[in-house]
Amino acid sequence: MFKQLVQSRGSTMKRYAIRALTAAVLLATGTSAVAADLMQVYQEAKKYDATFAAAEAELRAGQEKSSQATALWLPKVQVEAGYNRASSEKTYGESNPAAGVVDGKRSGNQYSYSVSASQPIYRAEYSAGASQLSEQARLAEVSFSAAKQDLILRVAQAYFDVLYSQDSLEFARAQKDAVSQQLAQAKKQFEVGVATITDTHEAQAKYDGIVAAEIAALNDLAVKQNAFLQLTGVPADKLVALPPKMVATPPMPADMNEWVKMAEQKSLSIDAQRGALAIAEAEIDKYRLLRQPTLDLVAKYGDEYSRGGLAAIGGTDKTRSTAIGVQLNIPIFTGGHTSSKLRESIALREQAQHKLEAARRDAAQNTKQAFLGVQSGAAQIKALEQALVSSQSSLDSTKLGREVGVRTTLDLLNAQQQYFSTKRDLAQARYGYLLNQLKLSAAVGELAEKNLDSVNSQLIH
Repeated sequence: MFKQLVQSRGSTMKRYAIRALTAAVLLATGTSAVAADLMQVYQEAKKYDATFAAAEAELRAGQEKSSQATALWLPKVQVEAGYNRASSEKTYGESNPAAGVVDGKRSGNQYSYSVSASQPIYRAEYSAGASQLSEQARLAEVSFSAAKQDLILRVAQAYFDVLYSQDSLEFARAQKDAVSQQLAQAKKQFEVGVATITDTHEAQAKYDGIVAAEIAALNDLAVKQNAFLQLTGVPADKLVALPPKMVATPPMPADMNEWVKMAEQKSLSIDAQRGALAIAEAEIDKYRLLRQPTLDLVAKYGDEYSRGGLAAIGGTDKTRSTAIGVQLNIPIFTGGHTSSKLRESIALREQAQHKLEAARRDAAQNTKQAFLGVQSGAAQIKALEQALVSSQSSLDSTKLGREVGVRTTLDLLNAQQQYFSTKRDLAQARYGYLLNQLKLSAAVGELAEKNLDSVNSQLIH
């Protein structure tokens, strides 16, 4: 059956499954012979990141709120038991005909136990409390969904930070090699008298600046790799990179207002604040309803034993009691506690309303920012790809001009710097475009592993 299933998937799925299994084994054994891609790193981060583990524990705790809501209306049963060492003393007065008789003294042991149960019949505040607990359980799910989105974004950010730092270091070293060649050529031409010392000084200045940039790039890469390791538990020395060319398209739909509307409906941050407002309103209802009477069905069964001198005729006296009925409780005055809690709840509801409005504004802003990031990123990538072609042509022309004497060493150095600067800008634009795609999905509450897998498919495998 397994063989038939594999055959139905086709050769592409076979290669993907084998590659994923191999990478998982290598990651688990700490082997870095095969580069890890974005999806594999994310799966490792789910098991390693302490923040995400805390979110999972918070989810399990929040799910218990549903059981607590149900328990409000279920019977409560308790058992009580007690033991006392008791004594009594009776003194006869002078007016008593038995005056002069020795005072009566008794002592002994008392034992008791009872079983009681109560079943709420009418408790208006329980309805508000159950509503609160159910909403808290739902919000636990919302919070965990937000934690998953946050982990995806953090992993993608750390992943692309490492790749961009690697690119920056590679560009700095390539530029240093190119400038070192120009420096050596300028020195040689000065020695034979066909160039001035100015060319040498200019090349030396460029070279020294690039060496400083290389040191900064090395340091930045070490910082980014360490941050990546702390987040995922995976060494960042071998990560799958982007291909030389990638397709960058504007967001669909192309209307930013449509995305803002989706955010208003599906944003997890807005959903969480809506839930917080519902809980605040239920809190007000709860304290208002606390002023109403309560009615419970109650039952009690118990025995009490007296031994020693406390017994009527020595030995053991036993008293058994059984009761069943209803209990009415009418609150009259609580010292102002209920009224104070009600005023507090009203103020907290107002706070929740303002937070909800703030969440709406933040969601709209984040959505617009991510939308423009994707839109402008696609256009920027296209423009920078053309600029890179132009920079390469300019560099080639300047090299030729330098050889025939119509361009100076400084012209060539500037052309080289422009070329590598354009490559760096293009790399940054590509990583920013992919990250903004994920941020846009998160802004409208739709970021999931499938979105990360879509980005991952654009890497070199």
